[in-house]
Amino acid sequence: MTKLTRILLVRHGETDWNSTGRLQGHSDTPLNALGHEQARRAAQRLACEPVRGLYSSDLARAFQTATIIGQTLGLTVVTSPRLRERRYGAWEGLTAAEIQAQYPEQFVAWRARAVDFAPPQGETRNQLLSRALAELNAIARRHAGEMAVVVTHGGLCYVLINHIFGGVNSDRQEFTFANASIHILEATADRWSVVSVNETAHLRVMEASGLSPSPS
Repeated sequence: MTKLTRILLVRHGETDWNSTGRLQGHSDTPLNALGHEQARRAAQRLACEPVRGLYSSDLARAFQTATIIGQTLGLTVVTSPRLRERRYGAWEGLTAAEIQAQYPEQFVAWRARAVDFAPPQGETRNQLLSRALAELNAIARRHAGEMAVVVTHGGLCYVLINHIFGGVNSDRQEFTFANASIHILEATADRWSVVSVNETAHLRVMEASGLSPSPS
């Protein structure tokens, strides 16, 4: 009988580029003070789960988030470049308004979510999906019948979940992926389903205390 794996997909905590709306891609930006606190909140939320493995993108903002989670769960972080954000090449460090001004025609293709469009020196959505699925399928097989945490990026979360829902090819579904949000997925024999999206209850104490997470 094929065993089910549950993956708790976590977006990294906030960075200064998040707070100013700048594309990060493969740029190695660290967490800011709020991002560290968000990671601690996520770790507290995950402490009640029977997690057997902890994986992360090798970029600093994800690895720092995963390290904080690992300290709480007593797990060592295993990193993989296949869990990185989409590579945006020449666009990294720019805001959407700056991209629209400098690359108006390419901006339209990007906003239309054309799956084969790549920014200059960047990668397509399909390329991101291919490497992400390869890594997640490997993790799911390694932890058959268990639960694992994967810390990654908003763009990867979007493309993966949209694919599972069957809309990666031209669908315009919109999802919210807050910093340090948790998304619960299940896998059986490389077949994926979505249990929940954008769990943020663990961050509400921060909002009540006046800390304001970035919406981006």
